[in-house]
Amino acid sequence: MKKRLIALTLCAAMLVSAVLTGCQNGGTTESNNSVVSNTESAASSSSDSSIPEDGGFKTISYEASKDKYRNYYEIFVYSFCDSDGDGIGDFKGLTSKLDYLNDGDPKTTDDLGIDGIWLMPIMPSGSYHKYDVDNYKDIDKSYGTLEDFKTFLSEAHKRGINVIIDFVINHTSNTNEWFKKAKEELKEGKTDGYAQYYNFVQSASKPADVGASKYYYGGTKGWYYESAFAQNMPDLNLKNEKVRKEIEGICDFWLKDIGIDGFRLDAAYHYDQNSNESINDIKWLYDYCKSIKDDVYMVGEVWMGGNVISDFYKSGADSFFNFDMQGTSGQVATKAVNLKNVKGYYDYVKSWVDTITENNSKAISAPFISNHDTARSAGFLTRNTQKEKNAAMAYLLTPGNPFIYYGEEIGMTGSGEDPDKRTGMVWSLSDNTGYVASIPGATTNTEKPEEGVAEAQKNENSLLNLYKKVIRLKLQNPEIARGTFTPVTLDENNKAVGAFISEYNGSKVMVILNLSDKATVTVPKSAMSYSGVRGYIVSDTTNTEKVELNGEQLTIPANSVVVLK
Repeated sequence: MKKRLIALTLCAAMLVSAVLTGCQNGGTTESNNSVVSNTESAASSSSDSSIPEDGGFKTISYEASKDKYRNYYEIFVYSFCDSDGDGIGDFKGLTSKLDYLNDGDPKTTDDLGIDGIWLMPIMPSGSYHKYDVDNYKDIDKSYGTLEDFKTFLSEAHKRGINVIIDFVINHTSNTNEWFKKAKEELKEGKTDGYAQYYNFVQSASKPADVGASKYYYGGTKGWYYESAFAQNMPDLNLKNEKVRKEIEGICDFWLKDIGIDGFRLDAAYHYDQNSNESINDIKWLYDYCKSIKDDVYMVGEVWMGGNVISDFYKSGADSFFNFDMQGTSGQVATKAVNLKNVKGYYDYVKSWVDTITENNSKAISAPFISNHDTARSAGFLTRNTQKEKNAAMAYLLTPGNPFIYYGEEIGMTGSGEDPDKRTGMVWSLSDNTGYVASIPGATTNTEKPEEGVAEAQKNENSLLNLYKKVIRLKLQNPEIARGTFTPVTLDENNKAVGAFISEYNGSKVMVILNLSDKATVTVPKSAMSYSGVRGYIVSDTTNTEKVELNGEQLTIPANSVVVLK
């Protein structure tokens, strides 16, 4: 789908020219001494202020996205919301919480502002996590019915939310009909049917492991099958034309018949023992999906270093998760948050974006700080709410499609074994309605954050309300996600203040992030012609410091972000 030019002429429509003077890039500012506190209205501080009230959170609207650029939210349906009290989350519960993510009205500010959802596996499976698929064309009955899913999808689309689902085709379950038939045929001496769906080898003894791949007894003497993950997850042979036809039929089902918006490719690095062949497999899959749905969105999991991940963009697929950003040693936690080297962090982002776009001119970066396989961010950020807020401002306000792990916005924790990272979403500390109290294998089911959603919504200074503001600031300024990324040095002696210019369809914004104490920097108009402050966020709402713009001198409160336009 062609990218749509998003209108940015909001001043007249909102009839608040006193607040939004200078929305157009390159305009003039009526006042050279604009001051506003994060807790007071612009009108009370200056009748001709170029700084919007409340940082623009409530006063600046935005157009809902019509292209592939989205703010994604990863959901484990099992843990999200239980509608019927059976202890397992389901699609009816998820549907009931859609307004929390996005109520469909860009003018309101109560919702999180999410416009993309990634669902962890939803297909029938014998495991709690469902990464071993039995049937690719149905919904696991513990989550509801296919009709329940269709209702959820329809309601998500009404709210402008795109939905992608986990596509697990590196392997199937060992109880999948394909694998059961493959073993039956091998017992009969047949090797040209379903046995070719998998990577069976004939050997007098168990073959040696190759990289991540191990071999397991196939049920018939002399035959073994390959698996990169577990004995109950036999790897598919994606080079086999019959397998490809099966997978193409599955893509038809979900993209055409059901109407989802794309796929998250699980374990894409492991499609073949040779990474170049895995890239070719992804190219085939992406090209086929585009032939069905031109604006299909595809993001792949290649859990490797950046040099390997960037190569996978040569497949043509839209995105691959940036694992260099996540975790306790990732770029966000170390460079931006702990070292407070925002300048260095933005230099890294520039390098990353340049690298992936060299391999794919339409590449969309996919930053994240934690997911269902990694330790939750609140834990490795030492349960320090200010650090969590700083991390959010750092990674969400960069190019591409950020992926927020459910509960990240309320400070949920979890590490160690996988089930401990996937515990129930905490909707309230006092009301357990919808709460999934027990995840199979988890040991930290009783561990909850300081606030559930209900409590965080009432706390103006909560992490949740910071997430709402950051996501909305990005939606209000589509240049940030889509534009060319150019770091700007405003103060050589203060690395805690970083800035970048983003240009999209002829419009520019400058984002200035300060992750330390209050700072004053010179923002020369020779770097970018701007007319005023488009928006800002002071992450600690108890902070009485002010955003000030005096000519080219910008004063930024501690732990704040400002957007000039």
